[in-house]
Amino acid sequence: MVNPFRAPKGWRGNQLNIAPVMVVGLGRFGISLASELTSNGVEVLGVDSNAKVVRESAPFLTEAVVADATDADALAQLGLEDIKHVVLAVGNQLEASILTASNLLEAGVPDVWAKANSEAHGRILNQLGVHHVVHPERDTGRRVAHLLGGQFREFAEIAPGYSVTCMSAPAALAEQCKPLDCVWRDEGVQIIAVRGADGDFHPVTPDTVVAPSDIIIAGGSPAALENLTR
Repeated sequence: MVNPFRAPKGWRGNQLNIAPVMVVGLGRFGISLASELTSNGVEVLGVDSNAKVVRESAPFLTEAVVADATDADALAQLGLEDIKHVVLAVGNQLEASILTASNLLEAGVPDVWAKANSEAHGRILNQLGVHHVVHPERDTGRRVAHLLGGQFREFAEIAPGYSVTCMSAPAALAEQCKPLDCVWRDEGVQIIAVRGADGDFHPVTPDTVVAPSDIIIAGGSPAALENLTR
């Protein structure tokens, strides 16, 4: 059995308080996710069937292993009983994704996240019982669509029909000088925080006044957020 988790040089401790994670598939999505985890002190075992990919990814991981995750016996040799979280980042190969997901679930992994490249792929993963299905291409497309206009600095869909954005204070909002809790009533947008001249974000209070130069964090439906910028 592989003992994948040994503290690398410069280890800073687990800042995210996440148990060790196995990432299966070290393509762009997999290695980006794994790198973010390890940079925050999370122990990550990367797994890929391509030896070249594993060698190139090794510097960003706690450990990297060449293995065929569609083979249940090969997966068992990686010590799945010690791993609570597995991210299945194989999306382009539908058969490999489904077989690996099935192996992980049959092995009793309690928290499986899987990348889906299409709605149909996602439905199959859900039907298998995968705990969390991720659609990175779809979600990135939605995000970029709302950033293209240049009004939003960041945009994230938190739940269906509700998004959070970072934007420069709309002129109409700064000029109205009305209580910010009225923005929800009138515009369907909640002002969450404001970054002022000191460069720090501060939660909104009844006394908060938005200046034209401020940056705001706001939440609401995508349509309401877009309307607020007009």
